[in-house]
Amino acid sequence: MSFDLNDIPKLSDTDIEQVANDLLNDYENNSQWTLQCPIPVERIAEKHLGYHIEITDDDIYEDAEILGGIVFDDKVIQINGSIENHDGRYSFTIAHELGHHCLHKELFQKLSMESDEYTKMCRETGEKLLAEQQADTFAAYLLMPTKFVKKAYIKAFGDTNEVFDIGYKKRHMLGSIASRVIESGGFDNVSLTAMTNRLIGMGLITGVSYQKSVMPDITPKTLKGLWKNRISALKKGVKRLKK
Repeated sequence: MSFDLNDIPKLSDTDIEQVANDLLNDYENNSQWTLQCPIPVERIAEKHLGYHIEITDDDIYEDAEILGGIVFDDKVIQINGSIENHDGRYSFTIAHELGHHCLHKELFQKLSMESDEYTKMCRETGEKLLAEQQADTFAAYLLMPTKFVKKAYIKAFGDTNEVFDIGYKKRHMLGSIASRVIESGGFDNVSLTAMTNRLIGMGLITGVSYQKSVMPDITPKTLKGLWKNRISALKKGVKRLKK
């Protein structure tokens, strides 16, 4: 049995944020972890919620647009191997699937939706259905809790009352703004695009709408970060080969 993925209860951003915060608080209260960034989404998924994270390039994941999926009955979160070495997209996809766990699990199980169909839900492109939009919103709140983003923004720029009004000609500034917040707040597993959209949603960047892609400024620090990501990717590749 399947149904329209737009035909689910509508939730406010405030409601979704509360669910994300509840998960963080529950993990903090039942582990030795103290709430801080970066948010350990892998650990929350595996150690706290009991999911196995499976990196795969097989079957539907030969399609690069399908980033991930979740199989509730088998307690598996599947991640497309093409994004394993992209820390921001990898973490956001896991957080997205945790959003489905927290927001939609009972509904989908009640409606007996087949697992193999459900794993096809998380796509990178195309018009996103309501369930996907809600999971994206959850992921943003989970990885970038409001109080930590505000704290990082103040550390980077001095005051949340001072916002960046970005017009079309200033869009090149988005990467550097997001980068400074990421660095000052320790959001090591968050992409520039995700942080930019979070800042837009919080009203700390105005004059632009949701961004599909944000590029970094090319500086010595950026090059160092790219090299760090490359080393991280190589280490993950070696780890996979040893399994």
